[in-house]
Amino acid sequence: MTGLFAPRSIEELLSLLAGSGEHEKHFIAGGTDWLIKNRGNISEDAVLFDLSKIPELRGIENRGSYLRLGSMETMTSIHTDPEIRLHAAALCDAASSMGSVQIRNRATVGGNLANASPAADTPGALAALNASAVIFSPSGTKELSIEEVLGTCPNKNTLSDSDIIMEFRIPVRKSHVSAFKKIGSRSEVSIARINLAVSAKYEDGAFCDAMVFVGTLGTAAKRSPEAENALLMPISLRKEGFKKALCEFAGRMIPSRSTLPYKQSAIQALAEDVLEMLEARGRSLEKSGEKSHG
Repeated sequence: MTGLFAPRSIEELLSLLAGSGEHEKHFIAGGTDWLIKNRGNISEDAVLFDLSKIPELRGIENRGSYLRLGSMETMTSIHTDPEIRLHAAALCDAASSMGSVQIRNRATVGGNLANASPAADTPGALAALNASAVIFSPSGTKELSIEEVLGTCPNKNTLSDSDIIMEFRIPVRKSHVSAFKKIGSRSEVSIARINLAVSAKYEDGAFCDAMVFVGTLGTAAKRSPEAENALLMPISLRKEGFKKALCEFAGRMIPSRSTLPYKQSAIQALAEDVLEMLEARGRSLEKSGEKSHG
């Protein structure tokens, strides 16, 4: 390893990037995924950048039309934030279900997306909330959807080696509700075997403008238009239609996997739970008169 740097501003980071030339670059956020993947595998030419001391990468702020969420915010700060709970409940659900307390205190939302694990919890929630990621590099900034950052290859994002996820922008949408739930191999400290994130507009018991994302079906955050359409069904048909659409979606995504029967069974159970959460949050939203419940 050539060097380890801990810049204290974006400006300092830019200077360090310019000085690192063609060296292999690694960016460390919370380090919970990076250390496992890279321990003992760092090339002698690598340069590491610890992003934890850059204040521009932190903060949770309601800016009216959207929430600004810094990429270095931890799972603990996310699931305890009242603005996230009110306007992005699915993300709150996902952050609170990740790993142990120790992991949640270190793992960051930017790192979770950058790692691009098919089992990652927050990318699906962010995608269902129609969030975008603001990407910073020496050449400027750009705004990408969560799906654009993830791409199509498991465990590999689409960013260049000088791109950094700076922040997320989560739209504040009136009358929308959202929810996330996963099933893992163990209780509490668990990597998801399948997860489900949904957001939709709720009015008088009916859903519209739905977004449905499923994790662990090959890659993270796979969108299911069929399940979105099923949520628009009349109440009497909605639950069974939603379960059937998700079951068929899993069959198309991983048709030859030995885990398919389990995942089809699991996703139907998740569908029931998430639908109940959405309906309960929708009723609570209407009763309280709040702008949104995520």
